[in-house]
Amino acid sequence: MPRTATVSVLVAKALEIDEPDWCAGHHDDRAQYKVDITHYGPEHNVAAHDYGLFKAMLAQSPYAERASRDVALYIEQQDITGSYTPDEAEQLADALVACADQLRALGRELAAILAGGAR
Repeated sequence: MPRTATVSVLVAKALEIDEPDWCAGHHDDRAQYKVDITHYGPEHNVAAHDYGLFKAMLAQSPYAERASRDVALYIEQQDITGSYTPDEAEQLADALVACADQLRALGRELAAILAGGAR
């Protein structure tokens, strides 16, 4: 009798998915698995006083297995690591306050999308 083995294979085929109105595209249109698919909104550079502190965008992973499937505000911190003079530290602190206002505004936009039943 011949021996048999079970082997996992990756089947590559196009998958048509629903896309929310706010989606501006996908960082990679070649997801290996359905759980890797993420919708991204327009990227916002959250900056003030010549400091680019954050990038923020709406994001949703509708097929996630270990994370939320809800629309969320995805925020990346930019590199502000370094040595600052007292004046530069003051400017950075002011920039953080101004950026906080921008993040709050993006959070309110997300709340409006969620209240409107966006996909």
